[in-house]
Amino acid sequence: MPAGDDQSGDHDGSVALSLPADPRHLRLARLTASGFSADLGFSLDEVEELRLAVGEASALLVEHAAAGARLTVRYHDDDGELVVEGRCPADAGSPLTVDPVAEAVLANTVDTFEVDRDGEANRFRLAKRARA
Repeated sequence: MPAGDDQSGDHDGSVALSLPADPRHLRLARLTASGFSADLGFSLDEVEELRLAVGEASALLVEHAAAGARLTVRYHDDDGELVVEGRCPADAGSPLTVDPVAEAVLANTVDTFEVDRDGEANRFRLAKRARA
């Protein structure tokens, strides 16, 4: 098989990060959002909006994370729409709530967003399509 001709089907162009659930590591999630969206042709303003949204949503999950948890963030292109999904084991004693400021940031920076609890983990899903 020629070099680079991987036919396993495992490479869908997505990027996944696994980070300690600690606010000081969130810059890596924001940086990845910036790079991934720029590679997809998003404008500088759209890249900044995505960076801000990913930072806000990731911080929310980290704030309610279980001790020693890891935040997983996955970025993928869904037919021209950038989708970012995050998941982090939740602290059972810390109910997930989205404050009005975080909700306003998310509503004004991405096309759609969801933040909720899924079993023993909190999760988010952000989606944004580049403006023409």
